[in-house]
Amino acid sequence: GYRKVQSGTMSEATSAYGPSAYLQENATKMQIETLKTEEKKAIVDLNDAATKAGYQDVPKAFLLRFLENSNFDPTKAFEKLTPFLDWYKDEKIADLTKENEPKENIVMRKCIPHLVYGPDNEGRPVYFELTGKIRCDLLHANITKDNFLKCHAWGMQNMMARGEESSLELKKPVTKFVMVMDLDGMSFAQRSGLQYILSVIAFDDKYYPNFLGKLYIVNLGWVFPMLWQLVKAYLPSYIKDHIELVSGDVKTEMPKYFPKSTLPPMYGGTGPSIDILDTSDLKDAKASTHDGEDLEEENIAAGDKFEICIEAENSAGTFGWYFVSEGDYDVGFSVTVEEKDGKIEPRKFNKIIADKGSYTSKGPCVVRIVWDNSYSLFTSKTIKYYASVAEVGAD
Repeated sequence: GYRKVQSGTMSEATSAYGPSAYLQENATKMQIETLKTEEKKAIVDLNDAATKAGYQDVPKAFLLRFLENSNFDPTKAFEKLTPFLDWYKDEKIADLTKENEPKENIVMRKCIPHLVYGPDNEGRPVYFELTGKIRCDLLHANITKDNFLKCHAWGMQNMMARGEESSLELKKPVTKFVMVMDLDGMSFAQRSGLQYILSVIAFDDKYYPNFLGKLYIVNLGWVFPMLWQLVKAYLPSYIKDHIELVSGDVKTEMPKYFPKSTLPPMYGGTGPSIDILDTSDLKDAKASTHDGEDLEEENIAAGDKFEICIEAENSAGTFGWYFVSEGDYDVGFSVTVEEKDGKIEPRKFNKIIADKGSYTSKGPCVVRIVWDNSYSLFTSKTIKYYASVAEVGAD
């Protein structure tokens, strides 16, 4: 969707924060030139505050991102910027370049039919997603929440690089992207996907605020009003204010917003199609084993709980667990460890559909794993799970 930038046009310089293209150095420079004097001063003030706090050479794109999200108030922006910088370093986000695609992203591409292309009429890169065709059941069975968000971060980083490329080509700042969400095929069978939607909303609000320039929702169908009621309370104003509901024939309506060369044929364009990839090699959510471990099955009645206890009696232990709820129903889940020094919660209570994790204790301990369906008035939940312990140093 973009013409190739000539060699040497896009800066290849790197810093502790990664290659310059992923930091949108040129786009940010162009954008700063358009700012008011007091807005430019806010950038200087925020940079000074970050430097005094030990954060050296913070990219201007980061400073501007959080200032825009804080009405150019340096104090408020600083409160949001510093957790972001810590996360950026701790999670090695600088390494998430196009060439370093996380291996787990193949699961994302197979379970979430999508296409990254562009530009729109304003030069912004576009993410097309067939939301109604997402295989939520396979997502739960094949990727953890942490890896899901890591793959999402990789996608956001590469969307920034596409914006930088477009900025150089158009000679104007392109610092946001556009999303097209197609709800065709959406039903209550995908209600489990709500946890992914909400986790991405919270994640982007914390680490990529104001990066979404426009959200087009097409093929609304009967499910949209109910979906909207569930998610609207969690949407930041900068997303709510940029939603466009597209009604009518998409092949007629979508070319009003995008060049035909960008649009897939299903939307009346001449761009590439959105492929739905084969998922036959992914783990079935109804499988009886997971990573070589036999799964046990338990039905948890409405209003009831299911709890198991595992002990490392003589020494420290490494505990592992996995579960998936059949039928895409969420269930309350928590893991609590009672050690000599007190209680630890490797998993705090959360209503989820699947989870996988491990914990190594410092010494003898008791681990309690609880599935809580007490909040459900009518619906029982069936889970498949395993839980294990290997004592460290045991004979």
